Amino acid sequence: MEGKFRSINFKVWRIMAIVIIIFFGAILTINYTVIRTMKSAFVLERLKETSGLIKDYENISSIENKYIGLPQALNFKIIQEEDGYDISIDPFIMEIAKKKDRNINIFQKITSNIEKNKEEKGRLKEEGKLIFYYVDWEQNEIGDRHKKGTVFFTVLPKRNNLEIEFFLGICLLFIMSFFISRSISKKIADPVQKLTLFAEEISKRNWKAKVPKTDYDEIGILTEALEEMRDSLRLYEERDRQFLQSTSHDLKTPVMVIKGYAQSMIDGIKINSQQTGAEVIKMEAERLERKINQLLKLNTLSHSLEYNRNKECIRIDRILKNLISKFKIIRSDLKWEIYLNEMELQGDSEAFLIAFENIIENQLRFAKNLISIRMKNGDYKEIVISNDGPHFHVQDPNILFETYTKDRSGKFGLGLSIVKQIIKSHDGTIEAYNLKEGVEFKILL
Repeated sequence: MEGKFRSINFKVWRIMAIVIIIFFGAILTINYTVIRTMKSAFVLERLKETSGLIKDYENISSIENKYIGLPQALNFKIIQEEDGYDISIDPFIMEIAKKKDRNINIFQKITSNIEKNKEEKGRLKEEGKLIFYYVDWEQNEIGDRHKKGTVFFTVLPKRNNLEIEFFLGICLLFIMSFFISRSISKKIADPVQKLTLFAEEISKRNWKAKVPKTDYDEIGILTEALEEMRDSLRLYEERDRQFLQSTSHDLKTPVMVIKGYAQSMIDGIKINSQQTGAEVIKMEAERLERKINQLLKLNTLSHSLEYNRNKECIRIDRILKNLISKFKIIRSDLKWEIYLNEMELQGDSEAFLIAFENIIENQLRFAKNLISIRMKNGDYKEIVISNDGPHFHVQDPNILFETYTKDRSGKFGLGLSIVKQIIKSHDGTIEAYNLKEGVEFKILL
C-alpha cells in the first residue's frame, strides 16, 4: 500500500474541521454582507420615516427626534447654490452635537458626500463610526434655482455590542467545535485501532488474544468476522498439527518394517513368516509409495485443476472398464455387478482416472463379497459405486471427504479428499450413504 499513512482519527477530525471552518466562514460572510446591508437599509428607512414625522411639528429645530425610536438622529438644512451647498445649522442642534461629542466637521462631510454622490441617502465612515444620512428635499417653486433640503443623520459605531457579542459567540463555538470534533473522531477511530492490535495478535498466532468490545454496528460486525477468522485459523492449525502427526506415523511405520527386515537379512536372521523378507519389503515399499503419491497428488492436484483449463472429451465408461479389469485381478474372489452405459463429458481424463481409482480401491478394502457399479444418463450423469461391506461409523458419512477426517481404520485417508476435489472441479457432487447392507458412493456430473 502506497502513500503517507494518516490515521482514521486524523482524517475524520480533518473532515469535521473543514466542515466547521466552512460553516463559520459562511456565517461570517453572511454577517458582513447580507446582515450589514439589511442594517443599512433599516437605518436609512428609519431616517426617512423620521423626516415624515418631523414635518408634523412646526418648530423642528427645537426637537430632538426622541419620539420616533431613533434618538441619535440629528438634522440640519442645506441650500443648493451655484458653487455648492450652504449649510444652516440650528444652534440647538449644534449644542446637542457638541454634547454628544460629535465632530462639528461632520456636517460639512455629509454635505460634501451629498454633493459628490447626488443621492438623497447614503453612508460614510468617520473615525471608526458609520454615518447614515437622508435628505428630505423641499419642492421648489417654478423658476427657483436654489434647491433646499433637510438632512437627517445619525452616527452609529461600526460594531455595536450585539455584533461584538455575536462575533465572540461565533469564536467560542468555533473553538468548542474543534474540541468536540476531536473527541468524536477519537471515539470513531478507537475501535478501529483496537481491532488493528487484535489482528496483529492473530497474525502472531496468539489465539488467546481477547476480542475488543465494540457497539453492534459496522465495526461490531467486523469484530465478529475477525473473531470467527481467529477461531477458524486456530481450528485449521490444530487439524494441520494432527494431520502432520498422523501422516508422519503412517510414513514411519513402513520405513521401520523395511528397515527391520533389511537388517535381519543382513544379519542372516530367519524370520518365521508366510511371506519372505523380500516380499514384505516390497509390500511395505509399495505402501509407502502410495502414501507419498497421495500426498503429492493432494498438494499438486488442487493447483492443477484450478489452472489447467484444457479439458478434453472423455468416456467415463471406458475409464471405469479399464479400472475394473485391473482390480478384478487383485480381488478375484469378489462378485462384480457392472452396468456400464456410454457416458461422454468434457474434463481431465487423468484426474477422473485418479478419482475412480481411489473410490474403487476404497471399495475393495471393505467389500465382503460384492461390488456394484451402475451408470445412468439423464439431466445429470450419475455413477453409483457400492459394496456389501461394513457401514460408515460416523453420523454423516460425507465428512469422510474432508482432508482431516480419519477413515474406518482410524487413519487419515487422503484418497476420498482427492476424489472430492476432482469431482468438484468438474462442477459435480459426490455423496456417501449407508445402505441396508453395505455402503454407497453416488457421483453426479
